Amino acid sequence: MPAFLRNILLIPAIAFLVLPTLQSHADENATTHVDEAKLDGLKCFIMVKKDVKGKKTLEYKDGTLYLCCSSCVKRIQKKPEKYEANSNRQLVYLGQYKQTLCPLTGSEITKDSPEFKVDGGVTGVVNVHVASEGEVKKLSEMDLEAQVEALFGPEGFAKGKFVVVKATPEK
Repeated sequence: MPAFLRNILLIPAIAFLVLPTLQSHADENATTHVDEAKLDGLKCFIMVKKDVKGKKTLEYKDGTLYLCCSSCVKRIQKKPEKYEANSNRQLVYLGQYKQTLCPLTGSEITKDSPEFKVDGGVTGVVNVHVASEGEVKKLSEMDLEAQVEALFGPEGFAKGKFVVVKATPEK
C-alpha cells in the first residue's frame, strides 16, 4: 500500500484517539457558571456600599469572586482565610457552586429538605437546604455572620460538599 494512502487511512484513527482527550481537557478548563442577573446591584462583601458589577474580579476555588476594587482583591490575597466564608457564600449565590449535602451535619439532602434563607441583603440572599428543622432553628438563632461561617466557612463548605457548577458552552 502506498505511503500516502496509509497516511490518509491513519488520520481518522488518530482523530478518534486524540479528540476525546482534547474534549476532556476542554471540560476541565471550562469556566464556572455565573448567574449574570445576580450581579446587578450586588455589593462587595468587604465594602458593602460599593457595587461589584464591572469592577474587579479574583479567581478563587475554580470560580470568580466579584469585588469593588483592587484594595479588596489585595485584602483577600493577603488573608484569604479571613474572607473564606463570605467568598464561598458569594460563589454559591452567583451559582458557581452548589451544595450536595447538609453543611451543618454532612447528611443527605433532597428537594424536600428544609430550606434556610441566609439573607445577606445587598451582598445576596442564599437559600441552603439543611437536614432537619432542628438545623433551621439553630441557624435562625444566629446572627448573619455566624450563619455565614457555619454554612460557608471551611467546615460547612466541606460538610456540604459544595461542587463547581460548570458553564454550559454556547452553541
